[in-house]
This record gives sequence, C-alpha cells and structure tokens, in this order.
Amino acid sequence: MDSSALSYEKNIRPLFTATDQAHMSFMFDLWSYEEVKSNATEIYDAVSNQRMPPPPKGPWSQDQIDTFKTWMDDGFQP
Repeated sequence: MDSSALSYEKNIRPLFTATDQAHMSFMFDLWSYEEVKSNATEIYDAVSNQRMPPPPKGPWSQDQIDTFKTWMDDGFQP
C-alpha cells in the first residue's frame, strides 16, 4: 500500500466498528478524526498490545496495526 495515500476517512475510520465506537464512547469518539488524532498514541498502544478492540471482533491484525502506525507516522492525514 502506498502510505502517502493513507487517510483517516479512507483507511483508519473503517477499522473501527460500531461496537468499538460504543465501547470507547466514554473516553472519545472513534468516528471523529480530531478525537482519534488527539488520542492516537493511546489508541495505538491499546491495539498493538491487543487490549482493543473488544470481543467479538477481538485484536487487530498486524497489518491493521501497521496501517494505523503508518498513518500516525505520516502526519495523520484526514
């Protein structure tokens, strides 16, 4: 994947399910670019250490984790 093409709307937002959104709504809105950007370090820590997302979906694949990290490293494109 061309990392320069990674964006929140196209690549990151679809990683979060309605269950994920509901589960985390007490802390932040996973469907909000600004809130995900502001909390990206915490989100990355949770997904890379398999504490998020909750069942039934369970942990992200390494590819999903890498996509999120690349999005962060490339400047959080909207």
